[in-house]
Amino acid sequence: MPVPFENRTVHFVNEDGVSGKTNPETWSLMKDRFVVLRNFIPKEIINMTLDSWKTVESNPKWDESILYREMNDITSHSPKNSIGKSKAGYCTPWGVAMHRWLKDALDTVIDMQLRETYSYTRKYDRGAYLTSHLDRPSCEISATICLDYKSDDNTPWKIWVQNDRDYVDETDREWIINNTQNVPIRKRNSIAVSLEVGDVLLYQGPNIPHWRDTFLGEYSYHIFLHFYNNNSRIMNIPSAQFARKDWLKGNGRDVPVLEFDGRRDRYSVKEGESEYNKRMQEFSEEWNQIPNKTDLANAYEGLTRVEKKGK
Repeated sequence: MPVPFENRTVHFVNEDGVSGKTNPETWSLMKDRFVVLRNFIPKEIINMTLDSWKTVESNPKWDESILYREMNDITSHSPKNSIGKSKAGYCTPWGVAMHRWLKDALDTVIDMQLRETYSYTRKYDRGAYLTSHLDRPSCEISATICLDYKSDDNTPWKIWVQNDRDYVDETDREWIINNTQNVPIRKRNSIAVSLEVGDVLLYQGPNIPHWRDTFLGEYSYHIFLHFYNNNSRIMNIPSAQFARKDWLKGNGRDVPVLEFDGRRDRYSVKEGESEYNKRMQEFSEEWNQIPNKTDLANAYEGLTRVEKKGK
């Protein structure tokens, strides 16, 4: 179901003077580059997801086949003493289930054609650290969720976002780190977001640096759910278009290459030699060669809000 008409209270015009309407949550995601949805996920969904995760953790055979201890940088330039402080899994069963649930739940709240790419689940241990970074196009719109935590100060592990401008064309990772996370907290031009269990942070992954400082606590369970916007200008990139009707059993829908992040479907693993992953690699190569991406991923700079006068 689309965003209800009565909730579209934000009026705007684009660079061509064409007017439109959307809801406040979508406007914030477009123009602030992030939005927080408080108490969005019901407790029973959280419990079911976490029960699945902890059942796997408690069974060594399942745990070793689905999750792995991260012994390399999660993102580049991480402190050496933070490496090995998390355990993760790509498109785990509970991540896939939560991904579909959230996508359907967002349909009535976010005024975009969001479609699934991939999910990641990660449990962080004491000393974990996430270096400031930007995401790839498969994370055009990303969601981060905390399922459970036990911290020293009994508060969530904060995620920081820097949304003062569009960073999509910034390729120097060291520059990003030094001008965001390495800035002393009191001088940071960034926002710290605390997410309690059930809250959802949606943000423009390729466009704003995001990070977490050192985790002080016993554990923090997180799921990251990634989407692309089917109405995005990314779809104008030639290699982004890839009809995959063969496995869709004749429903006639052309599926872009970003769908399911180069996997055959939401249930499949990522096979390096598959046609889907090869097309995904072609797209990634073309994306990396584009010098100016500001008019592609999350291109909302040309939208201007219009205040409507009362009757």
